[in-house]
Amino acid sequence: MRLATHLIALTATSLFTTAGLANDHAKAGQFLDASEIVFEDIVPGVVAFATVSGDRENGAHGTFVRIPAGQATPLHTHGAAYEAVVIQGKFENPIEGNDASNVTLSAGSFYSVPADAPHVTQCAADSPVDCVSFFWQGVPFDFAPVE
Repeated sequence: MRLATHLIALTATSLFTTAGLANDHAKAGQFLDASEIVFEDIVPGVVAFATVSGDRENGAHGTFVRIPAGQATPLHTHGAAYEAVVIQGKFENPIEGNDASNVTLSAGSFYSVPADAPHVTQCAADSPVDCVSFFWQGVPFDFAPVE
């Protein structure tokens, strides 16, 4: 699984670099072993982020997200679309009113969420490991809970 994780991360890095999300590492390259990726709690016990490229608060970025098995974010939206690749676990990202989004995605799967689409990001209760995905956006990250 470790090799698969590195291959998926490499693919994702290539995709967001090609999409114009590269930062100062574009000319020299950037190489991080999984052990070097540092997560910070965004919602303690529910969501942790590790931004490895760009600036999540001010512009384009590539960010890992980790959610423990059985945990979920509240229903929320983002002001801009994002695309992601599942790295590990059984990841779910149902979008309100979009039946096609009611699927469980395994490692290597791709998903995207449109701007302003109410959705929940979760790791299935029966996932054998915590869920990790890698997402990229061309704009700063935002999170707006839906009431």
